[in-house]
Amino acid sequence: MLVDLDRAYETSLFGKSMRAQFRQDNQALAAENAVILNALKDEELQLTEERAALSAEEFAAAAAAFDEKVQEIRNARLEKIRQVDEQFKTLKPLFFQRIEPFFDLVMREFNATVILEKSSVLRSIEGIDITDLLVERVDEAFLVSQAIADPAAEN
Repeated sequence: MLVDLDRAYETSLFGKSMRAQFRQDNQALAAENAVILNALKDEELQLTEERAALSAEEFAAAAAAFDEKVQEIRNARLEKIRQVDEQFKTLKPLFFQRIEPFFDLVMREFNATVILEKSSVLRSIEGIDITDLLVERVDEAFLVSQAIADPAAEN
Protein backbone atom coordinates (compact mmCIF):
# COMPACT_ATOMS: atom_id res chain seq x y z
CA MET A 1 0.00 0.00 0.00
CA LEU A 2 1.13 3.52 -0.77
CA VAL A 3 0.26 6.86 0.78
CA ASP A 4 1.12 10.40 -0.27
CA LEU A 5 1.50 12.11 3.11
CA ASP A 6 1.93 15.59 1.65
CA ARG A 7 -1.30 15.26 -0.33
CA ALA A 8 -3.10 13.96 2.77
CA TYR A 9 -1.87 16.99 4.70
CA GLU A 10 -2.86 19.41 1.93
CA THR A 11 -6.28 17.97 1.11
CA SER A 12 -7.72 16.69 4.38
CA LEU A 13 -10.10 18.85 6.37
CA PHE A 14 -7.95 18.22 9.44
CA GLY A 15 -4.78 19.47 7.72
CA LYS A 16 -6.65 22.47 6.31
CA SER A 17 -8.04 23.23 9.77
CA MET A 18 -4.57 23.11 11.33
CA ARG A 19 -3.23 25.54 8.73
CA ALA A 20 -6.28 27.82 9.04
CA GLN A 21 -5.84 28.00 12.83
CA PHE A 22 -2.17 28.82 12.34
CA ARG A 23 -3.04 31.60 9.86
CA GLN A 24 -5.61 32.99 12.30
CA ASP A 25 -3.08 33.01 15.13
CA ASN A 26 -0.51 34.61 12.82
CA GLN A 27 -2.99 37.31 11.78
CA ALA A 28 -3.67 38.06 15.46
CA LEU A 29 0.08 38.48 15.99
CA ALA A 30 0.29 40.81 12.98
CA ALA A 31 -2.61 42.88 14.34
CA GLU A 32 -0.90 43.04 17.73
CA ASN A 33 2.30 44.19 16.03
CA ALA A 34 0.39 46.93 14.20
CA VAL A 35 -1.12 48.22 17.47
CA ILE A 36 2.32 48.29 19.11
CA LEU A 37 3.88 50.03 16.10
CA ASN A 38 1.17 52.69 16.05
CA ALA A 39 1.58 53.30 19.80
CA LEU A 40 5.33 53.71 19.34
CA LYS A 41 4.81 56.13 16.45
CA ASP A 42 2.46 58.19 18.62
CA GLU A 43 4.97 58.17 21.46
CA GLU A 44 7.75 59.24 19.11
CA LEU A 45 5.64 62.10 17.77
CA GLN A 46 4.85 63.21 21.31
CA LEU A 47 8.54 63.13 22.21
CA THR A 48 9.34 65.21 19.11
CA GLU A 49 6.67 67.75 20.07
CA GLU A 50 8.02 67.96 23.63
CA ARG A 51 11.57 68.55 22.39
CA ALA A 52 11.18 72.33 22.31
CA ALA A 53 10.10 72.42 25.97
CA LEU A 54 12.93 70.16 27.20
CA SER A 55 16.55 70.94 27.83
CA ALA A 56 19.09 69.15 25.67
CA GLU A 57 19.93 66.80 28.58
CA GLU A 58 16.25 66.05 29.31
CA PHE A 59 15.54 65.36 25.67
CA ALA A 60 18.62 63.15 25.32
CA ALA A 61 17.53 61.14 28.39
CA ALA A 62 13.95 60.84 27.11
CA ALA A 63 15.17 59.83 23.63
CA ALA A 64 17.52 57.23 25.11
CA ALA A 65 14.73 55.79 27.26
CA PHE A 66 12.44 55.64 24.23
CA ASP A 67 15.15 53.96 22.16
CA GLU A 68 15.72 51.38 24.91
CA LYS A 69 11.97 50.71 25.09
CA VAL A 70 11.81 50.26 21.30
CA GLN A 71 14.73 47.82 21.38
CA GLU A 72 13.13 45.76 24.17
CA ILE A 73 9.83 45.62 22.30
CA ARG A 74 11.63 44.73 19.05
CA ASN A 75 13.51 41.89 20.73
CA ALA A 76 10.31 40.55 22.32
CA ARG A 77 8.46 40.71 18.97
CA LEU A 78 11.33 38.98 17.17
CA GLU A 79 11.16 36.19 19.76
CA LYS A 80 7.41 35.84 19.14
CA ILE A 81 8.03 35.69 15.39
CA ARG A 82 10.66 32.99 15.98
CA GLN A 83 8.15 31.02 18.07
CA VAL A 84 5.52 31.34 15.32
CA ASP A 85 8.06 30.12 12.77
CA GLU A 86 8.84 27.11 14.97
CA GLN A 87 5.13 26.42 15.38
CA PHE A 88 4.69 26.46 11.60
CA LYS A 89 7.55 24.01 11.17
CA THR A 90 5.84 21.57 13.55
CA LEU A 91 2.41 21.64 11.85
CA LYS A 92 3.08 18.94 9.29
CA PRO A 93 4.92 16.55 11.67
CA LEU A 94 2.11 17.06 14.20
CA PHE A 95 -0.46 16.22 11.52
CA PHE A 96 1.43 13.03 10.65
CA GLN A 97 1.66 12.07 14.31
CA ARG A 98 -2.07 12.59 14.88
CA ILE A 99 -3.17 10.53 11.88
CA GLU A 100 -1.00 7.52 12.76
CA PRO A 101 -3.93 5.54 14.24
CA PHE A 102 -5.67 5.68 10.86
CA PHE A 103 -2.81 3.76 9.26
CA ASP A 104 -3.40 0.87 11.64
CA LEU A 105 -7.13 0.87 10.84
CA VAL A 106 -6.56 0.84 7.08
CA MET A 107 -3.84 -1.81 7.36
CA ARG A 108 -6.14 -4.11 9.33
CA GLU A 109 -9.02 -3.45 6.93
CA PHE A 110 -6.92 -4.52 3.93
CA ASN A 111 -4.79 -7.07 5.78
CA ALA A 112 -1.69 -5.11 4.77
CA THR A 113 1.71 -5.61 6.30
CA VAL A 114 3.34 -2.36 5.15
CA ILE A 115 2.49 1.15 3.97
CA LEU A 116 5.11 3.02 1.97
CA GLU A 117 5.37 6.78 1.44
CA LYS A 118 4.67 7.38 -2.23
CA SER A 119 7.59 9.78 -2.75
CA SER A 120 10.11 7.07 -1.85
CA VAL A 121 8.67 4.38 -4.15
CA LEU A 122 10.23 4.02 -7.58
CA ARG A 123 7.31 2.27 -9.28
CA SER A 124 3.84 1.25 -8.22
CA ILE A 125 0.32 0.54 -9.34
CA GLU A 126 -2.02 3.46 -8.57
CA GLY A 127 -4.61 0.99 -7.30
CA ILE A 128 -2.67 0.48 -4.09
CA ASP A 129 -2.52 4.19 -3.18
CA ILE A 130 -4.57 4.65 0.00
CA THR A 131 -4.21 8.44 0.25
CA ASP A 132 -7.83 9.17 -0.70
CA LEU A 133 -9.11 6.52 1.71
CA LEU A 134 -6.89 7.88 4.48
CA VAL A 135 -8.09 11.45 3.86
CA GLU A 136 -11.70 10.23 3.88
CA ARG A 137 -11.22 8.48 7.25
CA VAL A 138 -9.33 11.40 8.79
CA ASP A 139 -12.02 13.83 7.57
CA GLU A 140 -14.82 11.67 8.99
CA ALA A 141 -13.11 11.56 12.39
CA PHE A 142 -12.31 15.28 12.23
CA LEU A 143 -15.92 16.20 11.45
CA VAL A 144 -17.16 14.00 14.30
CA SER A 145 -14.69 15.61 16.71
CA GLN A 146 -15.75 19.08 15.53
CA ALA A 147 -19.42 18.22 16.08
CA ILE A 148 -18.63 16.96 19.58
CA ALA A 149 -16.50 20.03 20.36
CA ASP A 150 -19.13 22.47 19.03
CA PRO A 151 -22.64 20.99 19.30
CA ALA A 152 -24.13 24.42 18.54
CA ALA A 153 -22.66 24.24 15.02
CA GLU A 154 -25.26 21.61 14.10
CA ASN A 155 -28.14 24.06 14.70
